[in-house]
Amino acid sequence: MNVHSLALPLAYVGMVLGVAMVLPQLTRTIRHPDLPGVSAISWSLTALCCLTCLVYGVRTAALPQIPGNILMIMGAVAVVLLVPSAVSRSRRATRLAGVALVALAVALAVPAQTVGYVGFGIGLFSAWPQVIESYGNWRAGGESGLSLTTWSVKIAATLCWLAYAALALDLPVLVASAVGLMTTLAIFSMEASLRFGGALRVDRVDERVLEAV
Repeated sequence: MNVHSLALPLAYVGMVLGVAMVLPQLTRTIRHPDLPGVSAISWSLTALCCLTCLVYGVRTAALPQIPGNILMIMGAVAVVLLVPSAVSRSRRATRLAGVALVALAVALAVPAQTVGYVGFGIGLFSAWPQVIESYGNWRAGGESGLSLTTWSVKIAATLCWLAYAALALDLPVLVASAVGLMTTLAIFSMEASLRFGGALRVDRVDERVLEAV
């Protein structure tokens, strides 16, 4: 068994986990539609990244990329439209459609390899708006609508892609996965601290109130 035969299953597992990560966030957003803390910009960039990767997959006949990216686009767009925002849903939908049409036209006009690099670049920075959102929420100590399960699954997916890239000697994927792992861990750490640290603070306040009584 050679290295590449070990690497390919990791890529497939990473792809499946990447699709599955959307479901917990959708569930939490539907159950708690008014909770802030989820970056619509991050999910918009995720949808745009998946669109470019879908076009790249179609143009290069990379069939495994097609179903996963279609499902990810659908899930990411649903999150963007459902999370609370100062911008109305109809306006968000219009903006997404406009950006998608422009991106699709450009992706079909330029060489396929360029499309792949553009998708790589978008994916590299897609989580940063969520890092900023989570940091602000963590500083404020407010309740967050972000799903910890989603970001736990994303950590697992990113580790699969990191292992795949290391085995397959795929430098672009290796760099993207390493950066993605750092941002994902940062988001998860802040949100977990906010969720569980907040509970500890409430418990301590309750104890002080009881002592005062």
